[in-house]
Amino acid sequence: MNSSTVPDLPKYPNLYGYEPSKGLSIAAIVCFSTVSLILIFLSIKFKKFYFLVAPGAGIVTVIGYAIRIKSAQDTHVLGTYIATTLLILLPPTALAAVFLFAQLGKIMKRTGIQHPIFKPNVVKYLFLIVDIFSIIIQGAGGALLAQSADDPSLDKPAKGVMLTGLCIALCSFTLFFFLIIYLYMNVLKVQEDDKKWRIIFIALFASGILIILRSIYRVAEYAGGYHSSVMTNEPLFYGLDTLPMFLLMCIWVPFHPGFVPLSKKKEDKEKDKDNTETRNGVELE
Repeated sequence: MNSSTVPDLPKYPNLYGYEPSKGLSIAAIVCFSTVSLILIFLSIKFKKFYFLVAPGAGIVTVIGYAIRIKSAQDTHVLGTYIATTLLILLPPTALAAVFLFAQLGKIMKRTGIQHPIFKPNVVKYLFLIVDIFSIIIQGAGGALLAQSADDPSLDKPAKGVMLTGLCIALCSFTLFFFLIIYLYMNVLKVQEDDKKWRIIFIALFASGILIILRSIYRVAEYAGGYHSSVMTNEPLFYGLDTLPMFLLMCIWVPFHPGFVPLSKKKEDKEKDKDNTETRNGVELE
């Protein structure tokens, strides 16, 4: 018998531990594409261009799920597996930056309320830097974890690197959530004529909970190592990662800064300027 007729065994096993659903990936693409287009339209309409970061992250997520469909055709190809994993894993950090960090910094600037340690600029940049750092670690850990499918000796170090990045992100989000609570409790004490903007805290609390929930899932997913029971559960992936991130983006359609502006009106700024001395020297701009 001609040995050339014997098919070559794949270099890697099924990298997912299951056969990924193409239908669910298509549904995710449709959902994230729709909400991203809406956010793009609103951001351009209201000239809130910094908010385009959010639909940008959504587009990256769409690409991730598109590659997941390609990867589902051959679950033994390492390159597409790593690509879809990272493109879905990393965008929530960008969402946290624009939905949480930037908005909370604006609230602190508007009200003049500051945490003894976390000033507006600290909130805006420190948390972002920490999360970028966690992205780099997660990216390195993700690639190393995928390689452990071929070399089992890499499983433990890959697990440690990935968990380090995920735990840094989880700690950052959790600390930030408590900062939201701190600011909300102090905002309630502020006397002001216009209180309509305070509904933004609904979005902040909901967003914080969704991001933390998703981060806890990701930590649990990789805590068991390659092909853990959590990692090989696709319904859990869509229920605790895809759905929370989609809902996160949906929240900021009605709470878009074009609908809930945090910047003060010109007349309010002038009024605050006149009353600065009676407010212990704290200017609310």
